[in-house]
Amino acid sequence: MPAPRARLLETLLLPWHLRMWIRSFMLGGVLAAWVPAGLAAAIEIPAEAACPPFPIDAGPGEIQAEEDVVPSPFKPGTRLDLEEIDVLRNYLPREVWERRNTFFFEGMQLELGPCYRRYPAAPFFEQATREHAGQARLDADGNLLEYAGTGLPFPPDTIDEAAPDAGWKWAWNYRYRYQGAGFRGPFRIIHIRRRGRSSERFEGDIFLLPRHGFPGSEDATGKSFASGGAFKKPTLAKGIKWRQFRSRDADTAYSLPDEVFLWIPQIRRVRRSPPTGIEGLFMPSYTRGRKADTGQGVIPTGNLENIQVIQTPDVSISTAEHWRRGFVGLVIRPNAYRFKLLRVQDVIAPINSNRPGFPTNPNRSYGSSGLSLASDRWEVRRAVVIGGKAKDPGDQSVGSVKLWIDVLTLQPLYYVSHRPNGLIREVGIFMGRYTGDDLTSPNWDGAGQDFGVIQPVAQTFWVTGDNGWLRESFKLRSDPPSSSERRSFTTTHRLQRKK
Repeated sequence: MPAPRARLLETLLLPWHLRMWIRSFMLGGVLAAWVPAGLAAAIEIPAEAACPPFPIDAGPGEIQAEEDVVPSPFKPGTRLDLEEIDVLRNYLPREVWERRNTFFFEGMQLELGPCYRRYPAAPFFEQATREHAGQARLDADGNLLEYAGTGLPFPPDTIDEAAPDAGWKWAWNYRYRYQGAGFRGPFRIIHIRRRGRSSERFEGDIFLLPRHGFPGSEDATGKSFASGGAFKKPTLAKGIKWRQFRSRDADTAYSLPDEVFLWIPQIRRVRRSPPTGIEGLFMPSYTRGRKADTGQGVIPTGNLENIQVIQTPDVSISTAEHWRRGFVGLVIRPNAYRFKLLRVQDVIAPINSNRPGFPTNPNRSYGSSGLSLASDRWEVRRAVVIGGKAKDPGDQSVGSVKLWIDVLTLQPLYYVSHRPNGLIREVGIFMGRYTGDDLTSPNWDGAGQDFGVIQPVAQTFWVTGDNGWLRESFKLRSDPPSSSERRSFTTTHRLQRKK
């Protein structure tokens, strides 16, 4: 192919990796850094530290040699400010780039980390994936059958990217990705309203305990996981506690509701939450239902100084309502959606943070919007993008979702949800931290030198209407809980205790 024609491809308004692949294919070469979905049975991952090149755009009419490229702009340790953000344009989801004024800010210090770094999971988890390969399967509705309960249901190198069920397989792998013994620790949620001009802060403790998948986790309750927490601040939410239990049967019946129990201080008793189609981790409507003596529920309209009161028959009704705040997308019901594999895409994301936040550093800056994670370490990752259409949107008014999942670790990188009418509802970014790099993280069978857990230390979500929220949990633990903690996490009777 003549060089001028090759140069023409580079002048097209296409992402650089797509231009490079097309150009390489037409020249008869092979570009190892990009493998489009459907052209191979397994996704190829570039070598560790093989940062992608950035092609030079020659002027009109100029002929450029094929090998003329500048060094990769993603040199680890480089810091980018807002004026240099165009380098990231083709490595961010379109929905994030369109909201760059929210997620990036003047004065940010974005540090470029390694490209395609390997973050090994525990040896027992990887061994379980190999031992049970070929056992799990899907039915026509995307239900997971015959999963052993440990390791990944579908080894990634066995997923045919052209198969119609590839999206569902990646979704189930994401659901049962390696998470160690779950997580537990303090959290803070910052509600942002009026484009950052108003904010509210809520603090508490949270836990997620998988009931299988790591040494000592096995039980006979038939539960998939237990989760829960308690609010400590402000007074409006203080004392609300909850527990959530999901049955393993939900893997084959997505409409099976979770069991959710709440302790509400004003009524001084544990109440069961009404059955609802909770997709992920339950979060009570902690700013509602605060006047039990009058049977009134409280619904905030903008800030704590402007609260409207509505009548409800029971204070627990409003508090027991699930709110999509804080931990959206960390747990999903893959069979509640019709998932498809949309594409394979290189992205840059904060998968391994190197800066502390709440509670270690409660004064960390998140930019003028209050929703930016830009002043941290971001790395180039290869991601699968899966899209799912909800079988039943239900009360959450989510018609479809898109997830960017890291191919190597199955960790969430980005999340976008749409309403049933197609309008965007949420755009989110996930931040992780690898325990293998943290000398203070407890060592156990699932975390140690050169292997560990990527903990979900932060999330930031833009919500339609120029509102949003940011959750910080920079002091999580992922080692197995003590026997006392396990009893507390897996039962409801301790909800009534003060501590």
